[in-house]
Amino acid sequence: MPQSSDATPLVSLVIPVYNAMPYLVEGLDAIERQGLDAAQLEVILVNDGSNDGSERVLADYAARHPNYRLINQPNSGGPADPCNKGIAAVTGKYFFVVGADDYLTDGALRDLVDFAEREESEIVLAKMAGLNGRHAPGSMFTRTVADADIVDDKLYNSLTAIKLFRTDVVRRCGAYNPTHLRVGSDQPFTLACYLVAKKISVCSDRPYVMIRKREDGQNVTVSYRRSSWDYARLSTANLEVTEKWSEPGRLRDGIMRRTVRGALSKSLAERFLDLDEEKQEAVVQEIRNSPLQRMFNDAVAAHLTALPRLKVRLALEGRTDVLRRVVRWEKDGGVESLVHDEQGFRLELPEGVTSEVGDDLLRDVRVVGVVRLEKIAVDGTTVRLAGSAQVSRGATAPDEARLRVQNRATGEWNDLPVAAPEVVGRGGAEALEFRADVDMALYARGIWDFYVVHRYGTQELINRLGRHRGPEVADSRRRLLDAATSEDLGIVYFTQGFGNLSVDRGYTVLARTGPDVRLLTSLQIGASTLLVILASAEGMTISATAHGERSAKDDGEQVTVVEAGEGLLALTLARQSETSGRWLKVDDGYGQVVLPIPEAVKVPRAATARTLLSDAAAGSERVARGAVRRLRALRRSA
Repeated sequence: MPQSSDATPLVSLVIPVYNAMPYLVEGLDAIERQGLDAAQLEVILVNDGSNDGSERVLADYAARHPNYRLINQPNSGGPADPCNKGIAAVTGKYFFVVGADDYLTDGALRDLVDFAEREESEIVLAKMAGLNGRHAPGSMFTRTVADADIVDDKLYNSLTAIKLFRTDVVRRCGAYNPTHLRVGSDQPFTLACYLVAKKISVCSDRPYVMIRKREDGQNVTVSYRRSSWDYARLSTANLEVTEKWSEPGRLRDGIMRRTVRGALSKSLAERFLDLDEEKQEAVVQEIRNSPLQRMFNDAVAAHLTALPRLKVRLALEGRTDVLRRVVRWEKDGGVESLVHDEQGFRLELPEGVTSEVGDDLLRDVRVVGVVRLEKIAVDGTTVRLAGSAQVSRGATAPDEARLRVQNRATGEWNDLPVAAPEVVGRGGAEALEFRADVDMALYARGIWDFYVVHRYGTQELINRLGRHRGPEVADSRRRLLDAATSEDLGIVYFTQGFGNLSVDRGYTVLARTGPDVRLLTSLQIGASTLLVILASAEGMTISATAHGERSAKDDGEQVTVVEAGEGLLALTLARQSETSGRWLKVDDGYGQVVLPIPEAVKVPRAATARTLLSDAAAGSERVARGAVRRLRALRRSA
């Protein structure tokens, strides 16, 4: 743990407080368990005019701790001002803001500061967990990331100030919580810090902050009824910060996803109709005069589905009357739906509204294909699957579909016709179900990815298959076994992250997951017994069953496997007629391989060899090992 200087604490903890009893005490007591001494930790308590006893508790704690500072002020009417006052007062190298209803878990500040110092991070996102039904953001906390990307790691989904900040970041950009915002005032603050920070990290190994939903529903951030006007002003504030601290391009377009899908879309939701017409016009003008007019390009529009996108376009054009009609139709039960005609896809609206909106805006839609893996099975080297294809929020099923198998390295692909296509209803829309078989023995070594190509008129959509699955599809790997040659051709698997369906033909990337065994020989002992010798990696635990057919689909005859040392395994089974054929299925718990049992070799008539092998056939582990050693000696002397 780095030490603070005599004048500068290592970290400052800021707690804005307004009427937070009885939860406040739990949060204050948690400070003592942060693993930091008084020289390392500064606590800034901002009492925003509390009158429920919180003011007395704060005064008591501040009086008992010399490293606590208490700022008292009249109630400001919102969370922004006390946050600003507390952040302005910090003297630590880092600071952390936590709500008065919430608390830090044991050692949280110590561990977060250690991480920041070690990684030279300027912002560290700390994983949160909810209390009493409070939702905690999760999309950015799937893993710990030392150097996170704002867009790729979805940091834009966490714009609260509940983070560890290096104080210099705020000094560089002058970030603050806008006091005119009644909701989301920490979002512009956090956005500005994100965009100027040199390095941002994410700590997801455990919850560092417990955030609470109060039983009385009086959380400062959730008790206020939010209006379209509130959200329009929040959208503008976020966009102003984004435009100021970013350049046009991927980062700006990506980080705007949160604003356009969040505050902007909420400003044009059904709550829009709760305002009088004058205030509705004010919302539209707020949007028109915001930086959105300059920033709403195709990449940003792609964050929105057809109906929200239409409403934003109408607002940007100042067409308040038409916007009002669209929102009223939505409030009366209208559901976003895409239909396909000779000119392509368009948003379906009532006839009267359609004529007012105009065809160009109705066809300004993002068409998103959705494919689902309904069933999958592997039969030898053939992957047999059932799937479905449709358009998200689409009322029209595909005209046809094809299964595409594509080599990830070369881009080479092969389209296969599907069988038994059938239009079905799913989720209030139409989908095309189908079946397809792929014999992977016909494909070269490499990674092969599965896609579905679905066509609507002249428009084709191509989607990876596997991320969306039916309830019968287990998330397990399946081996490709060529029963004719007993060769293990590869593995069928779901990719990490998105979980799409792929095949590693020849184990070019994935390690072999089934038993890697070879059948060396089978020896005839007497008239009715075979001794089978396998080679495998040492320490491998396997089970085996004998079968009369190479499909090995029956239960088979359980066979005792004896480890003979040096990677050799011995097992015995009854010898059948020469014409019946025998197959051995070997299972290591991860997969199976079916091996043909070759014609048995008769053992020498030497008494010693026959005694050893007879005893081995009887199942003696010690004698089985001896038999294998004797066989080695006989082979060397031959």
